[in-house]
Amino acid sequence: MTTAVPRRRRRADEPDEHPGRPRRVVGPVPAMDGRTPAAHDLLLLHCPSSLRRTVSGGEPLPTWARTLLRGNPWVTVRRAPAIAGLSPARIRCTRDTTPTAETWLPVALHGPRPDQRVTAYAPRSAVAVTLAPEQLPGRLAQLPEARQSGIPALAALAEAGAAVESYNLSWGPIGAVGCELATGVPAVSADSPLRLLLRSPLPFSRRDALLLRRRLRKLPVWVDAELETRHGAVSLAEYSTSPQFLTLHTPDGPRLVGDPWFPGHLRSA
Repeated sequence: MTTAVPRRRRRADEPDEHPGRPRRVVGPVPAMDGRTPAAHDLLLLHCPSSLRRTVSGGEPLPTWARTLLRGNPWVTVRRAPAIAGLSPARIRCTRDTTPTAETWLPVALHGPRPDQRVTAYAPRSAVAVTLAPEQLPGRLAQLPEARQSGIPALAALAEAGAAVESYNLSWGPIGAVGCELATGVPAVSADSPLRLLLRSPLPFSRRDALLLRRRLRKLPVWVDAELETRHGAVSLAEYSTSPQFLTLHTPDGPRLVGDPWFPGHLRSA
């Protein structure tokens, strides 16, 4: 029987055996369940210093972003292509001894002010936890009671979910509500809208979309919902009004389509 020999971690003062080549960060990648994170997923990074404005490096993150990440290392996956197989400047985190190309996930970081938003890329192997929107409603009970009942977007979450579930759609909150449920850090204000992601891999009728939209409009908070198809997302409000063409938001940018489930040839919006 062959016995595996554990690898010795290279000391910081030892020369790098593979200078100029990246190393894969040692992290709990299985926490992603073997799937590539999708738009609106929230990622907890065990190595937030590995974020890059561009895959090749680019300018550093603004000061507010670096400060925020030190205490709250969560980012949101944005709707853009992941970049795989590149060899950027090495990641300044704990690394194993096997050089490898990295997969970089497009993410966004939001600060406490509306104008504080930065886009970046995170190495897949720096992700410690992934939370999809569907996993977030159950975390509402972890927030202080005063926020659960006193913030309209949070107080209306359960009723909005019941309306969506009556149409057999999987759903979850995104935006500020999603961030607060994932991190526990207050992010929702009294006038924040309730943004929802509705999973719809199969066609959803316009009649049902109109009826659902009417139910959501009766809530005491503005609800902004989007239908996520296999090809991208469309606004529930836009889809329910039956226009000839819809804006389908895809990783490669917005496209004009007649049917978001069977878009055929996509035209740039």
